[in-house]
Amino acid sequence: MQTRLATLIMPAVIAVFSYSPATAQIRVGVYLGPVRIRIAPEAPPPPRVEVIMERPSRDYMWIPGYWDRQDDRWAWAPGRWEEPEQRGSVWIRPQYRREYGAYRYEPGRWSHQRMEEGEDYSRWRNEHGRGHDNGRGHGHGHGHDRDHDRGHDRDD
Repeated sequence: MQTRLATLIMPAVIAVFSYSPATAQIRVGVYLGPVRIRIAPEAPPPPRVEVIMERPSRDYMWIPGYWDRQDDRWAWAPGRWEEPEQRGSVWIRPQYRREYGAYRYEPGRWSHQRMEEGEDYSRWRNEHGRGHDNGRGHGHGHGHDRDHDRGHDRDD
């Protein structure tokens, strides 16, 4: 009798635990900490085309996929539905900017997340004599240091 019961129940249990295709693209609002600016010697590849899954609820926002800098390579971060940690937050897309022969990468983030320089970016900036940009371009919604950008095609 127990064997027969297990034979009937096991397929249902397996089906329940194996069904999660949409949840792989959903992230509930969790604190992600500060976002760090990185530097890369090459531009990211072109964006990938993605299929947007059904919205889980009106509290979720679609975050399009993007190229993320991980260690010394670009890695694709697939699009996903995400519930903002703080009500009223908006998603700020990643920024890839040519800067003196390299690419400054500001990761995608929620508007309430703090932006700070990553160790590799700080080291690169100091090695290339760029000095500190006095907080400009650090997630304040004003873009980048405009005077600094004027020389973006130079490889000083």
